[in-house]
Amino acid sequence: MGIVLRQYQEAAIEQIRNAIRAGHRNVLLCMPTGSGKTATASWLIDACQKKLKRCNFMVDRINLVDQTSAVFDGYGIAHGIMQAGNPRWKPYERVQVCSIQTISRRGIWPEGELNIIDECHTVHKTVRDKLAKGDAVNIGLTATPFTEGLGRVYPVMVNVTTTNQLIRDGYLSRYRIFAPSEPDMTGVKVVNGEWETHESSNRALKVVGDVVEEYLKHGNGGKFICSAVDVRHAGALVEQFQAAGIYCAQYTYNVPDDVRAEMIAEFRKPDSAIRGFVTVTAASKGFDIPDLGCVIMARPLRKSLSEFIQLFGRGLRTAPGKEECIILDHSGNCKRFWDDFNVFFESGADGLDRKRIRDRKKRKKEEDSFILCPECKTLHKVMPFCPHCGHEYPKRAAVQHEAGTLEEIVSTGTNSERTQAVWPQIVSWALSRVNDPGKARRLALARYRSWFDRWPQTAFEETKPAAPLKLVINKMKQMDIAYAKARRKAGAS
Repeated sequence: MGIVLRQYQEAAIEQIRNAIRAGHRNVLLCMPTGSGKTATASWLIDACQKKLKRCNFMVDRINLVDQTSAVFDGYGIAHGIMQAGNPRWKPYERVQVCSIQTISRRGIWPEGELNIIDECHTVHKTVRDKLAKGDAVNIGLTATPFTEGLGRVYPVMVNVTTTNQLIRDGYLSRYRIFAPSEPDMTGVKVVNGEWETHESSNRALKVVGDVVEEYLKHGNGGKFICSAVDVRHAGALVEQFQAAGIYCAQYTYNVPDDVRAEMIAEFRKPDSAIRGFVTVTAASKGFDIPDLGCVIMARPLRKSLSEFIQLFGRGLRTAPGKEECIILDHSGNCKRFWDDFNVFFESGADGLDRKRIRDRKKRKKEEDSFILCPECKTLHKVMPFCPHCGHEYPKRAAVQHEAGTLEEIVSTGTNSERTQAVWPQIVSWALSRVNDPGKARRLALARYRSWFDRWPQTAFEETKPAAPLKLVINKMKQMDIAYAKARRKAGAS
């Protein structure tokens, strides 16, 4: 069958081609989970092999080898598989699906004019060394380009759409977050930025009963994936689910590869007897089950926005009869990453190697970032009532926007106050500078971010422009001068 692309996928391919024409050999394609990165890559590979050129699709997990091979089969792309013990060893085919681990052990990279590296935010030494040679076109695929140093491996990034835009367009599922309970992580030792595993497991075990109870309440009997801290925690979750009459499987590293393959094949069936997978990290990326109706977060994360978004995205694919994905947060992760993931879902990646997760001690704790409904435990953006149960919240005094108070809001106000008072003025200024709405949106977001080191809480398209006051106009002029000086300095160097 032919590969039919969506408009944003065609735009991504055109931007990749433009980067290659400009002489770039290593390009990163950032697309949200569920947006069709593999389909886009398949089109590129198919076009390349039709020109009698060799192509390699690199993956770093066994389940991704089989999953990618199945996609290629569906598109009629003849290929071989380079993986130890795989029966589809066909080195004569122009297209190869390659296990990075196998290539690393053999020390020989297969020939090819095009290499596509899946889940490239995990940077393997074998891949880094190959890309440094510059002897082929290399395209990295990821939904989470947050790895430190990734911009040095892939100097050019293509980012054509966002999670929220795909939800609005109907390509991804809507979601609803419940945050009924979470473990107390106070005093847990931090190791390499994350909480120490054994003690995290001890804390998470205390809310295992809540996990099962809330799934029974909100999960609607649908398929689910549940994260766990370690194998011990995963086993306890499986035991509790089984005791409640819910058949689920433990999908962790200690389960043999052939058994895991059988489990996935069964779970993909619409009428699968398996209702859920409990995993540590084995299914956090490249795990594509479109009719997954519930994502359960039971593993507390301290810093890993990438891991959080990868798991979140498992439930956002659409499927017949699926109206929304239920997120059950028993980890506290949605609260910890609220600002970061909402900004990323709305605005996408604005550049690599930027520090995505600011120091939590330095970040202001703003009461107006989100609300946890006291009645049904829905976690949602600030509004007068709960969108799930209708609970009304006490009214708060409105923010005043007189010109005389603008300077105070700029210097000491919350991000919500700045969004209400300053953001509409920046939107108006940007629209007066450029005629293209898309360029005006990017300009306005860049100026607001540069000024306050935060993103506005209201989308550009939903903001009513307001005439900029002198304070805002002067600030925009200062930024213009600073940018002009920076460009002249860069040109002289």
